[in-house]
Amino acid sequence: MSSLLGAVTLASAVCGLMLGQITAGAQFAGVVLASLVLMTLRA
Repeated sequence: MSSLLGAVTLASAVCGLMLGQITAGAQFAGVVLASLVLMTLRA
């Protein structure tokens, strides 16, 4: 039963990621760029 619940949770998470892939990718890229800029400014 718990494995079924985990599979459903994983499937819903994957579907959500696929649907919001564009916005999530943009947010992730923004975070990575910001962290890189901060690291270069500190170094």
